[in-house]
Amino acid sequence: MRVAAGLLLAAGCTDALRGLPPAWHARPAPMMTVMDAAFVPAALEPSETALLPEWFEQWGFASPGPPQKKGGGKKGAKGKGKGKPRPAAKAGGFGAGGGGAAGDAAKPFVCSSPPEEILTVVRARREEGTELSAEELANWGAAARRTIEELLPRTGAVLLRNLPMRSPEAFGHFWKGCLLAPPALEEGSYLSLGGTSRTKMSGIDLATNVPPEFLLLNHNELCYNPRTVERIALYCVQDAPVGGESTLARNRDLMKTLPDEVPRFLAEHGGILYAREFYDARRPPVLVPGAPPPAATGSWQEKCGLPLDAERAQAEEFFLAMGFDASQIEWDESGSLRVTNQHPGFVKDPESGEDVWWNIVHTGSIKTADGTPIPKKLVAEVQRSAWDHTYAFKLRPGDWLMLDNMRVQHGRLPFFDHERQRRCLLTVYTTPRCAITE
Repeated sequence: MRVAAGLLLAAGCTDALRGLPPAWHARPAPMMTVMDAAFVPAALEPSETALLPEWFEQWGFASPGPPQKKGGGKKGAKGKGKGKPRPAAKAGGFGAGGGGAAGDAAKPFVCSSPPEEILTVVRARREEGTELSAEELANWGAAARRTIEELLPRTGAVLLRNLPMRSPEAFGHFWKGCLLAPPALEEGSYLSLGGTSRTKMSGIDLATNVPPEFLLLNHNELCYNPRTVERIALYCVQDAPVGGESTLARNRDLMKTLPDEVPRFLAEHGGILYAREFYDARRPPVLVPGAPPPAATGSWQEKCGLPLDAERAQAEEFFLAMGFDASQIEWDESGSLRVTNQHPGFVKDPESGEDVWWNIVHTGSIKTADGTPIPKKLVAEVQRSAWDHTYAFKLRPGDWLMLDNMRVQHGRLPFFDHERQRRCLLTVYTTPRCAITE
């Protein structure tokens, strides 16, 4: 039999229990939840992941630990974690691997794996080594969906392990079953702040296009658009041989150690302005040696998936469908397009009702709603304090991480690929919604 008995039970196929051990017959189907049938509770093994000082130095990010009094570079604080390390905050997963006096080799800071109050973990109960049909994969997707609906409200982050898909094609069948399980979910789509889109495999987005060596700081997906997604999920087809740990942080925890001057600055300046600029592909910008690069990072034709000779109205329709207002779409004489929207930088936490941090100030690339640049010192504080509440763990093949995008941030540590083992993480999104909460 190729489908686990628990999954068949969850789907109502009680006849499939014939021939199985008597223990299965003794379990009354009406009393079982999907969690009991297809998945069993599990736990992550406690672990610590080193955060290397060179990651922060290379990309100009403020490093974990206390603010650096001296040695800050042009792009932000670049401390190497020397001196007395700061212990982890109770709410967070960051800690210090040790430190030393000047001249000693600095030990790296570390992130611990998330505890059960941060991440709920379950394991699929299935037969190993069996090849499943498209229908069976869809059944697994439906079972996973019901489990997620049961567990996600508890922590905002659920990890399902030991799922059977080992290719993007197989995951596509699973994902279809997840979406169609009643009540059907609306699938979301990715629209980046810049001019590029994500690479796809079998119609499914890869997790990110940023290079492996980049330290991808925690963020909430699509928080810079008028319409975001309520959920984002990452599926691991293949992990990296070295590195590539996923990071998590709860939005409500970020305010606990963030200096008061940061949220106060945003409030005083009306929130955040998100802006994008796209050139007309028929009139690409001319790069002048020594001159600043153009603000536009891509053409509006490419961004909107339109042909070279597309009309402006077609691009406007694209952005209107993404939640932008007509007043936020502007053209200049050269045919370049500028699209803007504002956001307060905070959303209401669904549990506490408090305003929680929800923006991309940590990138250092945005301004406030009134056009005021955000001081580099404040950006560095956002980057540094976030590590007080950040946890790290590695997704393995068959792992599916589902996140409430309004409550939990995610990121990724640098990694090394190998031609025999290339990291492949797929991303899907559901439940498009307004990015501003009341």
